[in-house]
Amino acid sequence: MYEIRRKKLKNGVSYMINMQIAERYCTVRESLIESCKEVKLMREGKLPKKTWKELRAELKNEEAEGK
Repeated sequence: MYEIRRKKLKNGVSYMINMQIAERYCTVRESLIESCKEVKLMREGKLPKKTWKELRAELKNEEAEGK
């Protein structure tokens, strides 16, 4: 979904930009609650902990599979 917005510069010239609007599968509140549950499970040892590099690699793999 795209939205076209009109922007105005300081000199009064206006221009239009095309913005892509991302649609969320859940609300911010739901996402935060889900993240807190995952952290709790990690602290209890029920989910494996991941390093930042492991998380980035996993996200890149998911993105590559989705294309």
